[in-house]
Amino acid sequence: MKLLKTLFWGLMLVPFMAGTKGVAQEQALATPEDGNWLYSARVGGEFTDNRDGVENGKESNLDLFIEPRVDYRFRDGDRTVLDLAVLPMLKWHSNPRDNSQGAGQNDTEMFGTAVAELSHQLNQRLLLLLGDAITYNDDPEISNGGANVRYSNNHIWNSAHASMDYETTEQLTTGVGGSYALKRYSDSVVAQSEDEDIIEGNVNLKYKMGSGYRLLGTAGASQFKNDAVDQTRGSSVFSVGAGVEKTFTPDLIGKVMAGYQHGTYKNDALDAIDSPNGSAELTMRAASLTRFRLGGSYGLYAPYVQPYSIQTMTAFTAGVDHDLSKRLTVSLNGQYGNGHYKAEGNFEGGNDTMVMGGVRADYHLNRNWTLNAGYSVENWDSDVRESFTRNLVDCGVKVQL
Repeated sequence: MKLLKTLFWGLMLVPFMAGTKGVAQEQALATPEDGNWLYSARVGGEFTDNRDGVENGKESNLDLFIEPRVDYRFRDGDRTVLDLAVLPMLKWHSNPRDNSQGAGQNDTEMFGTAVAELSHQLNQRLLLLLGDAITYNDDPEISNGGANVRYSNNHIWNSAHASMDYETTEQLTTGVGGSYALKRYSDSVVAQSEDEDIIEGNVNLKYKMGSGYRLLGTAGASQFKNDAVDQTRGSSVFSVGAGVEKTFTPDLIGKVMAGYQHGTYKNDALDAIDSPNGSAELTMRAASLTRFRLGGSYGLYAPYVQPYSIQTMTAFTAGVDHDLSKRLTVSLNGQYGNGHYKAEGNFEGGNDTMVMGGVRADYHLNRNWTLNAGYSVENWDSDVRESFTRNLVDCGVKVQL
């Protein structure tokens, strides 16, 4: 009964808070000004029936949040594009986790994200891309990987990338790129086993053949680092591959890649892994009322499960966006992933399988106001950690000033 009462008042509070802010700023919202500075805000809530991602003893929870956003966008014609954004977030938990389940939560906390993206055309042939995003939060980040898919703990996630593409000839483009991601937990006990780094680098080429075809080639290396105090954990993966990309229409693009990978462990007692790898993508972009994206991949990746160092993963993703009207867009999304873990020391290997599905709707009241709502379910069936099922319901309001 207490949970139902909390849920009721929480869902009532979301539109009330958004409406109160809207009345105070109605004049400004009616005449938004385009320029270097952009201001927006999100207000919303998310309810889950399995806060900690466990099989038994599930705890429900409602999160309410307010997230203002400030963007600075600089344009120098087509040569330079700079985007900076700051997103502070105030979050309230209806049912904070206590210390018996890991690092405890406060019912109300401040979090936030900062993002920087730069695209700069050094000359007619040379393009530089730089970016960094840093987030402080307590939510699982399934799309980023890592062991926190199983529970929430306050952590910093920072992801940086850089690349440079050089148009050697009208047909041939070469490039180099790299990325660095780190995860740092606030709780010292959790940090001793869960702090991790992922470093990647690659060189690539793209050759235009005509008729919409491009040949692709790539070679790279990645390293997963984890300084666990009770285990030698970490891995390196070396990759080579080739493929083809095809532009069927200006808005329909397909790509297929295949290659070979060699993975080694930081623990010298473990044998190396050799594996084929590959990926395929098909994307219908914005021109149509219906857009879709399909993708699949297979290969060696950084682990999602502690205490392992590497996984052989098979993954599929699918999504469809359809404009029911000029104001209403409905989206369907699905994801499947199966990670196979080789035995490491005293830890037996096994499979870790995840299936996710969801639906959401975005309704644009006008150019300033957008309403959104969604539902998703995730199911984890695992040999190497606890299995669970979790349902998520969210709703929100976004206002562009």
